Amino acid sequence: MGDALKMRETASCELVRAAAADFSPQDLLNPKGRFVVEHWRDGEKIGEYDMPNTIVNEGKNSLLDVMFHAATQITTWYLGLVDTGATIVVGDTYAQINGTNGWDEFTDYDEATRQEWTEGASSSQTITNATPIVFTISATGTVYGLFLVGGGTDPEVKDDAAGGGVLWAAAAFASGEVAVLDNDQLKVTYTVSA
Repeated sequence: MGDALKMRETASCELVRAAAADFSPQDLLNPKGRFVVEHWRDGEKIGEYDMPNTIVNEGKNSLLDVMFHAATQITTWYLGLVDTGATIVVGDTYAQINGTNGWDEFTDYDEATRQEWTEGASSSQTITNATPIVFTISATGTVYGLFLVGGGTDPEVKDDAAGGGVLWAAAAFASGEVAVLDNDQLKVTYTVSA
């Protein structure tokens, strides 16, 4: 009579989640750039403009090709001025400066070529020029923005769009335009951060 069978069941469950990916949105490469332009007339600063730029697809593709596809590095970059008011878009290209980009190049300045961007070494994921690049205006006109180009055969040549260069970035003034007079100076600092 003491032969009763005692049974007991126990169930347990353990939930195991995969480890979270070891990155956050801050870790994604997303370069950003800014043009800061000081407008000088007769030795007096009459305006300052801080403009975030659009880094275009052509520029981003060039960056990736140099870093990961053995493309030739572009070692010298040049600043140019935008002559017509237009929206800067990611599809703009070097080959379409003065063409279907919808904006032209402003070339009425004393310097013989587009101005070289004299960047220093990167620090804290930022690269910039320590000394502003100067454009000395040679005629009354209107400047609508700036752009940065390099590579190809003639990136320093004003109005060049044929030499196979790369458009890295462009920006328009928030005000839409800046009126300039003969002998005005535009002093430009360009910074890229990743």
